Amino acid sequence: MSTQVVNIHVFGRTLKLSCPVDEVEALNLAAKDLDDRLNELRRKTQIMNSDQLIITAALNISYELTKEKLNHGQIDNDLNERLKNLQQQLDNALKCID
Repeated sequence: MSTQVVNIHVFGRTLKLSCPVDEVEALNLAAKDLDDRLNELRRKTQIMNSDQLIITAALNISYELTKEKLNHGQIDNDLNERLKNLQQQLDNALKCID
């Protein structure tokens, strides 16, 4: 897979990153999202220290990701339970036919 060097702009800084060509758009969207979050945090809070802002934004993003993973796990569990119930109903229906 070929890679491309991409300049991304986050919080007034420019970073050069190597990225798979087919993921450049997603990287740019992620960089814009992070930049937006950092600027919003700066506006909404009294935090002026860049390191604190970056850590706070990272924690917020990590928290959101963790919630999504937990939710996804619960959905998987629910679907597996439904599949087991359907399989049992099918087995019972097939037994009645025989």
